[in-house]
Amino acid sequence: MSLILHGDPQQPAGGYAFLELPEGRLSAPAVTVAIFDAYGERWLSPSAGDEQKVAIGNPNWQAEKYEYGPYKVYRHNGADWVRVGPEIVNKIEAYAPLRISVEGRDYDVSWPDDIPPRALAAVVGGLQTVSRPAAELEDRTVIARKPPAPKVEPEPVEEAPTLAEEPAKATVAPEPEPKNRRSALWLLLILLVLALAGAAFWWFVLRDPADADQEQGTEQTTTGETGTEQTSQVPPPVGDTCTAEALGALQGGFAVIGPALRECGARVSPDVALTLVENSAADEDPEALYLFGMLYDGSQQDGVVEDTIGLTFGADDPKAAEYYARAVTAGSPEAATALAATCARLGQETGTLAKGAHDDYCR
Repeated sequence: MSLILHGDPQQPAGGYAFLELPEGRLSAPAVTVAIFDAYGERWLSPSAGDEQKVAIGNPNWQAEKYEYGPYKVYRHNGADWVRVGPEIVNKIEAYAPLRISVEGRDYDVSWPDDIPPRALAAVVGGLQTVSRPAAELEDRTVIARKPPAPKVEPEPVEEAPTLAEEPAKATVAPEPEPKNRRSALWLLLILLVLALAGAAFWWFVLRDPADADQEQGTEQTTTGETGTEQTSQVPPPVGDTCTAEALGALQGGFAVIGPALRECGARVSPDVALTLVENSAADEDPEALYLFGMLYDGSQQDGVVEDTIGLTFGADDPKAAEYYARAVTAGSPEAATALAATCARLGQETGTLAKGAHDDYCR
């Protein structure tokens, strides 16, 4: 922080200024001030007449350095303050580049435009008559090389100036919201309402009830009077016996599921049919194991399952022999005949898989 210039708020007519410096920068109780014009390279000089009536202009500057003061140093608000009067303020025009020397230390500043000269005092082109302000305190009397003659009549003594607190920042009223922005907000709100209305219309009017049933899932959780949760199976749609849920819920194993599957035919997808056969085969159901053997047996054909439903595999005698053997073990009488035919073919093959399957399932 360097030197800062302030106008004296207690002097609305102008002509007085405060020099603010960092706290502790000025050690003496009073200091002198010298003003150097950085542009014209001259020093501010005293005037022979009334300093409060002097006009701004070249006559106020000289080649030799002149020190005004001494001025009292005030300690206030964490800084050192020096108050100067019209003997300096009235001679400096706004925005003048200056070098101010205080207690032997120089500060480069630009004279601000908010520190005016004494009212009706600093007028370019000549002196004008102004009302004479009250005299400064004795400890601020300017010490000039040629002091003016003392006045005979007594002058009222002006009280020592007090530094005014910095004015509170004015509360800035919020700017009114632009009209275009309000229109955009209203448009956005209308679009949001329309979107919600469309979603509600679809949900309650256009949505397929079957989709709602699918979203709910196959299980519903209910809470009884005792507070315990119970899970119940959701029944398949009435009249539709060819869904995966309806076929899977049949009791009696693949001996019951198989005929129902063939009766549904093309209404059942290959994936659903494969799932039903695999689930039953995992329980070592003889009918499901026998069907798996047929699907791998190139010499056998289940017209409905393979042609109508579309569940079919490539010919693989080792796989067919495996499933036929499991079906025989599970109690399928027709699987024994199919296994014997498959083993006869495997016995004629020379491949490693064929020989291994023949050794595992045909002895």
